[in-house]
Amino acid sequence: MHRIAEWKLAGLQRQASELRDAQETLIQTLNDDDALHGLFVAPAARRLQQLAGQSSQVEAAQTAQSQIVLDKAMQVKRTERMVGTLEQEHRRNTEKKDYLSLLDRLATKRDASLP
Repeated sequence: MHRIAEWKLAGLQRQASELRDAQETLIQTLNDDDALHGLFVAPAARRLQQLAGQSSQVEAAQTAQSQIVLDKAMQVKRTERMVGTLEQEHRRNTEKKDYLSLLDRLATKRDASLP
């Protein structure tokens, strides 16, 4: 789940980069000295506004997704700590059972000499 959240964040970052590139290209086109330049100013301005709106939506989604990624990363760390604790507890219990089994075998030996 953490990786999925990271992938979504990477997708949003890529989308934001593409929107910035499109805005820059459009601005450069508007800045060019061209004879037909005046004919396309209004549509280009509308497109630039649309790109700015999309960009702000993507930035908001990036912020939310970054928080999700952080939450998932913390969840992974908590789970790893829990697994480590459970493994350690299991190892201790196994060792305890082994020691008790060894003591039982030593105590039940028939030919054991007592001092």
